[in-house]
Amino acid sequence: MIFLGLFIFFIFLFAYLRKKSSAIQTNAEEEFWARENEANRTRRQDISGLPYITIPFENFPMGIYDNSEIKACEETLTGLSEKKILNLGGQSNTDLKLKYGPANLETLTECDDNYALLCRTVVSYAQALLSLGHKAEAKTVLEGGVACGLDHSLNYLLLADLYLEEGDTGALKTLIAQAELLDSPQRDSIVRRLREKESAEHTSD
Repeated sequence: MIFLGLFIFFIFLFAYLRKKSSAIQTNAEEEFWARENEANRTRRQDISGLPYITIPFENFPMGIYDNSEIKACEETLTGLSEKKILNLGGQSNTDLKLKYGPANLETLTECDDNYALLCRTVVSYAQALLSLGHKAEAKTVLEGGVACGLDHSLNYLLLADLYLEEGDTGALKTLIAQAELLDSPQRDSIVRRLREKESAEHTSD
């Protein structure tokens, strides 16, 4: 009888939890579609004043090295300079439509895609320079990426390694402070990994 009672209890418990989970899922779906419907009714907003990114070519060693990988990065950067670039911080399509209207969604998506390509290209550019031993130029490129507010983790980690190699712990502290100001889902991860490098350096001393 005890086992039968426990069996019945678990059946009712399972049914209750399943019903509760279904209700939560239903509420989440209703909330999503309510936001989506509101987003689709949002009027088009002026996006001309958004913080578009300008590529700091003055900091990049453009056209100096006769290397195919470096040239490919420079060509990509030149092409991106003719487009609008925005870091939209991982916002969903619904978030973007609520803020700026559905009429701007395609343009904003392209801006965010350009941002992602810029992040990858700056890191690839620096890595290509490092592979040829051009550490000073790579550092300048990575610092340019930080100045643009790029949130690619390798942009920060490679730069931190260069600072540590030079023994410039002050620059590393500044880099951590800059990372803490990022408006990005990657911020906490980047800051944590930079602090780990800083701690490892102190331990080795």
